[in-house]
Amino acid sequence: MRINKLKQLMDEGKAAAGMGLFSGDPVFLEIIGHCGLDFVFIDTEHTPFGQDRDLENLIRAADAVGISAVVRIAHNDEVAIRKCFEFGAAAVAVPHIKTAKDVRKMVEAVKFPPMGKRGVASDVRASNYCAAEDFDWAEYIRHSNENTMLIPMCEDPEFFDNIDEILEVPGISAILFGSTDLSMAMGIQKLYQIDNPQIRQKFEILSQKAGEKGIPLVCTIAPLTFEKAWEMAKQGVRILILKNDISNFKNMVQELAANIVKPLRQQKF
Repeated sequence: MRINKLKQLMDEGKAAAGMGLFSGDPVFLEIIGHCGLDFVFIDTEHTPFGQDRDLENLIRAADAVGISAVVRIAHNDEVAIRKCFEFGAAAVAVPHIKTAKDVRKMVEAVKFPPMGKRGVASDVRASNYCAAEDFDWAEYIRHSNENTMLIPMCEDPEFFDNIDEILEVPGISAILFGSTDLSMAMGIQKLYQIDNPQIRQKFEILSQKAGEKGIPLVCTIAPLTFEKAWEMAKQGVRILILKNDISNFKNMVQELAANIVKPLRQQKF
């Protein structure tokens, strides 16, 4: 059966570090894996690619380099969630979760009966197409229900209006704190404002309440320093997103432009 390495790290009480994939380029994904990160956060909410063969091949590439594929989908849709797991994703993150009803809808889409209402297909990648001689259907259902990870995203003020009811819903694997969307919803128009006093207050509420339930947090780390990562890990962030491929490549090129290209242009030969 397929091993969910991300869940394995969570079960062992360890932290996991990964990077977002906005480019959709398997080369960047392979580099993320070969450099020793634990997962790739494939974004289909803010990118051109969606629920198609390209996404399945990105998940296949993640498997090939030994990292878990976490897919952020565009909205809380049963078919979109099911396809991600049929393609072999380790986890699905769903944006703009505001109520316990939203979470229950996610759980129903993620888990097979009796835990949920997930539609059934046998010849899919997640089951290795039922091709193994010793394949056991009942074991596949049990294994899937135990290992598929469900990550609701906390990025709206309404989440906090209903936080106690949300955290009572069985099946939550982790919660992603979306500081930028939450900032925008609260009238703070800046990126990654987790240290803003209003956003920090919300994060601390989530950290405390999720911690009491034993639910780890997911968060983008900004600025990208060990000190910030360690600070967040001590506050319950066990799945750390080290920004994304486009952002990190842009920052590298800007640094090269500032440190090499600009000074070089000032020289005469």
